[in-house]
Amino acid sequence: EQLTADIAKAEADAERLAGEIADLEEGIAAAESELKSATEVRDNEKSDYDATHADLSESVDAIERAISVLKTRQADVPQSLLQLRDSPRIPAEAKAAIESFLAMNSGDAEMASPEANAYEF
Repeated sequence: EQLTADIAKAEADAERLAGEIADLEEGIAAAESELKSATEVRDNEKSDYDATHADLSESVDAIERAISVLKTRQADVPQSLLQLRDSPRIPAEAKAAIESFLAMNSGDAEMASPEANAYEF
């Protein structure tokens, strides 16, 4: 009788443990599914980041090159404006504005307008 009782208890324990194993296997499958979907999301976000980073890096590089070009051509502006001022195709109002701009750059410091805050190259 003792052996029969031990066998029955062991069978009951085996059934209970089999149920727990099944529950744990379902949990593992759910966790693996969540991991797979999270990995896909992360991969998509990384590719979006890489594309955005490359685009912004190219933009920063282009801006740095543009600043360099502007620095080298900064002295050409007054000369170009002098050429425009003498052109017969420029309206009188535009010539007056050019003349005013050129006067600001070459006039007295006391008479000139205050310096505006702007980007410096």
